[in-house]
Amino acid sequence: MLICKAPTRKQQELHLLTRHARWPAGEIHRGAATWLASGITLEEAQVALLIDVKKLGRRPTDAQKLAIARHRDRLQGQIDEFVRVAVTFLGDQLDEYDKLDLMTMMLDAAELDSAGSSSDDPDRPDDEDRYDTPVKFTPETLVIPLPSNIGIERCTKWGVADLVLQEISLREGQANDALHAIRVNLADKAVLFCTTVWSAKSQARSTRAWAQVHSVDKILHLNVQMYSKCRSQLVHLSADDLLAKLQPLEKADLNATTVVADPNARSQRNSTLAWFWSIDVQGDSTSNDWMNEFYRVHWLRTLALRDRWAEELLLVGQEMIWTVDFFLHKSQRWVGRMQEANANQKQAQDSFERTKGMARVAE
Repeated sequence: MLICKAPTRKQQELHLLTRHARWPAGEIHRGAATWLASGITLEEAQVALLIDVKKLGRRPTDAQKLAIARHRDRLQGQIDEFVRVAVTFLGDQLDEYDKLDLMTMMLDAAELDSAGSSSDDPDRPDDEDRYDTPVKFTPETLVIPLPSNIGIERCTKWGVADLVLQEISLREGQANDALHAIRVNLADKAVLFCTTVWSAKSQARSTRAWAQVHSVDKILHLNVQMYSKCRSQLVHLSADDLLAKLQPLEKADLNATTVVADPNARSQRNSTLAWFWSIDVQGDSTSNDWMNEFYRVHWLRTLALRDRWAEELLLVGQEMIWTVDFFLHKSQRWVGRMQEANANQKQAQDSFERTKGMARVAE
């Protein structure tokens, strides 16, 4: 378990900007960290917009259409500004690179089919009820010219290999931010179940309680998608060391735990937290009192589980010794019985021979 606080994306950007001030201008692209951070923010906005578009039914209202249109227009303006500045860092080769156009529609499948996009979302429509009106203006599916999308080999060819390392650093902070948000969302769900859902005594209170749970689920779903996108970009950047730590999220990892409310509940004796709960214990504990209590209870449960396993290990070893001793004791008893039976049999045979001899003499 890590005791040091995991770096956030803002901390990683600040570290890169501070490092730039000490490096010669020719060895690193100054200002690239802020530009890359803005591109990552645009990707997160694309993921959020994709989720909103997918939640639309077949017959959305004019207000919903207008909200999506405004969101797309604002996002397209931000992307245009980002691409305009990209030439400053990537050079004129970007205008000749048309591979990004072939990747335009990759985000639809990649972002919405990963862990966390389950059918448990109450606001998610069925596939046959989705809003399928064709539109040509879809900035949420555009691929932003980041090193992770361009490729390591081409970045090296263009002389911007340092941008790859900077993006990896920012992606690490982005993943830490997303995992922190996921942990907070799961803890919030546990609190809602313990304090609101289970204590609801009427239909109205139960409905309002579940509405709060679904609201947290929406935010959780968004953060899971952002983490999945971040990890897929780290795969493109060949950040193997980070990928060994940042594992894929499974649906079972996103279950809310209610151990804090009822530590003596059944079927929780051997339950443990998912892998991402141990990444930033210090950061979670200092930012939220409830998270501090959450970690305290689970730490005590894990300590008790470890002590129970240590006791079981000691007992199993002793039980093996006791079992061997028991069988040795039984074997000695049966050997003694065999010897006793042999002695009795010999005595009986001698008596029979004497009786037979006496009978012969009597005849």
